[in-house]
Amino acid sequence: MSFNFAVQKLHAFGSYGEFSIGSGGSQVRAQYLLTKIRPGQQGHWENQLASQMAPWREVFRLEELSFDELIQRDLDDSRVAHDLIPYLLGETGQHARFFPPVLAVLVPKREGPSGIAPRYPTPHTEGERLSFGDLFEFERAVIEGVVSPLGVLRYNPQRSAIVIVDGQHRAMAMLALHRQINKSWGADPFAPYYSHIQVDPSAVAHIELPVCIIFFPDLHDGRPEFKDRGIDLVSVCREIFIVVNRQAKQVSKSRELLLDDEDFAAFMMRRTLTRFKDRKESAPDVARIYSFAFGDSEADNGGQVVAGQLEFCSAVALHKMHAAAGFGLPAAFSLTRSADITDGRNVRNPTRPAEILTGVGGVALQSISRRSAKTHRPEDVSLIADRIGDLTDRIMLPLFDRLRPYAAHNQAARQLLEALSDPTAMADPVQAKCRSLLFDGAGNRSVFEEHVARLREKIDELRTQAQPVPPHLMNQLTYSESVTRALQERETWVKTSRSFILFNIDEQNFLSRDKAAVEADVREVRARGKAIFDALSTQAFQLGYLMAVLSHAELLLPDAASYDERLAATEFASALYLAGLNAFFAVAGARHRTMSGYVAEPRARAFEAAQSGFRGLLAAGNVRELNEKQWEFFRYVVLEIVHSRMASAAVTAVLGDPENSAHAARFRTALPAVLDAIEKLRTRYFDAAVSTAQKTPEFKREVDMITMSARAGGKTDEEVRALVDEAVAAKRKETLDVCREHLRSSLGRIESAAQVLRRLAPVSGPPSAGQVGDQGELDEPPTTASAISLEVAVAADQLQNAAVDDGSVGG
Repeated sequence: MSFNFAVQKLHAFGSYGEFSIGSGGSQVRAQYLLTKIRPGQQGHWENQLASQMAPWREVFRLEELSFDELIQRDLDDSRVAHDLIPYLLGETGQHARFFPPVLAVLVPKREGPSGIAPRYPTPHTEGERLSFGDLFEFERAVIEGVVSPLGVLRYNPQRSAIVIVDGQHRAMAMLALHRQINKSWGADPFAPYYSHIQVDPSAVAHIELPVCIIFFPDLHDGRPEFKDRGIDLVSVCREIFIVVNRQAKQVSKSRELLLDDEDFAAFMMRRTLTRFKDRKESAPDVARIYSFAFGDSEADNGGQVVAGQLEFCSAVALHKMHAAAGFGLPAAFSLTRSADITDGRNVRNPTRPAEILTGVGGVALQSISRRSAKTHRPEDVSLIADRIGDLTDRIMLPLFDRLRPYAAHNQAARQLLEALSDPTAMADPVQAKCRSLLFDGAGNRSVFEEHVARLREKIDELRTQAQPVPPHLMNQLTYSESVTRALQERETWVKTSRSFILFNIDEQNFLSRDKAAVEADVREVRARGKAIFDALSTQAFQLGYLMAVLSHAELLLPDAASYDERLAATEFASALYLAGLNAFFAVAGARHRTMSGYVAEPRARAFEAAQSGFRGLLAAGNVRELNEKQWEFFRYVVLEIVHSRMASAAVTAVLGDPENSAHAARFRTALPAVLDAIEKLRTRYFDAAVSTAQKTPEFKREVDMITMSARAGGKTDEEVRALVDEAVAAKRKETLDVCREHLRSSLGRIESAAQVLRRLAPVSGPPSAGQVGDQGELDEPPTTASAISLEVAVAADQLQNAAVDDGSVGG
């Protein structure tokens, strides 16, 4: 009797070849075996290989993957089930049923948490056999004494994984058929997408899928030079994915950033996302990874607002923040000058990183190009990304955690996650699916919605053709519609709950009142909360807040500031601005049982375009949409709030902290310049509103009527012009009154620079001309009579010229 205790390996046969990745000292060999898989129950090696292959999501748990390991698009199971599998089964009328090869990489599983090990074990060679211990071995076949182009791969399915790098949808079509035949789905949550597929083994007996299995013989523990250069299995897999997809279906912007190894801002973005992802159990109101969109959803491809779901920011937005903070042109950090950070040309300043890193040991570069990461040593890339990325993180992480609206949303989302994680909910297929769709990435949601649409389309098509609808299709649709309703209920609950938290409403007592009144009030509370959350979920607000803090921090820095001084100034400005902004959203201690308190105050509607408030001021200047280009407006809004009387106590508390004494002194020194900038920006938006009001068709008709009536009454040209001047001046005053009311509704009052100085940087002496005491209010910035006359004359002249040009006024 003999025993074999050696590791049992499975076989794959095919032809082999080789190519390389990289160049020079960073060049890595890639060897491959071109083989095949086949669905079925015969137990052949092709069937075994089909059982071992898997998309990335099945080999490793998504929540345990680092962002450097997230190299694939989300799988669109709906597309696989409704398009690709019918094609393979001959249901689409196509006679040729063939897919081009898919690419897969043979990688070692990492011990402990899921993921992949960065390198193979050191190999040894025996003749034509290259063996990587008990992981796998590759052997070239010798036929009649000659090395042939054929080879065999023997792999240990317990320690290795064959992960699909490209062609995962084609591969999933084949794997789904294989699993349906063998009933081998197990507890796979994606199995329901394929439950309607009924297939006999004979129907797939002649279907094969070519597979190219790649491994990298140089990336092992015995080659430390690659480790020193930061080259490992993750990086080369990502490189392959980028190369093979450049001419394929466009990869979403966020997925592209997850793969980018050249852009320092992409490194910083991934670092920030990883920090959110790696958060363990902590306070229930802190931000978590599910609040950031980083999948292949439509929102990644241009959407500016993440509204209606659990995400309030995205990978794309974080990338823009890091690019601006680390590589913005100097003008971007001026409060009044313009260098639009959403234009890529303005966030490629190579001198700013060197300025930021002044005094950092190990970095002695005069300039650092944003897209030069591949030209630096891995340890230098890590150091640069960590230090510069910290500037953005010291501002945005506290904001996402502690700004009251975000904290309210975080708390409500966390409560929902805990409810859906309860064993009872997890045992319910509908609720379990809701948990996956809401908390496992935006890609899951878009695939599910597409699947539902396809089911409805298929059923409608059958009914149109007067054909019976198979029960399995109706069962799937019934289940999917149940999930959709449950999703809507859960999302409505989050929106309602976060609004109750934000407005400090006692939910139980609020809802216990008269039902008719409660329903209307709940809709109102939810709508007012939604307007706030939608505004704060824009890239415009988030970029505007970031740049407000960074711009102010620049004013606090001494000449040739060191990195540590810059980071300290940034932390101080971040704490001060967050405190000031939270004062705007502050509530009284008592919880409300009716529509009273913050929810009933004008500031609660400051972000509704149709109401008097900040959005109203922006709309008055003829800007209706909140896209990233409005970040400068939100920077202005943040400046107004932080320096308002409403925020005075919170800001003063930060300034009065003994640990902040040096920064507070610099803050007060810079305050006159900041207040001057606020007045200039305020005037800029007021002027935009005046210009818009004077160009409306209604006002132009009013001027036409004044002109025609005056001429009909025998008025001279000079008298006509005087009447037009009067109308223009009246329209200007009317518009300025409306603008000031927008600010009063949001801030409570408008103060002069002298009033703000007396609060935040007390000085002696009487107020200057055009200003009033602490109890009064500055109605309008001081403007000379000649300046007003000139403005009125120019506007009136433009209106009269327009009237003559269109023929409405005679010569």
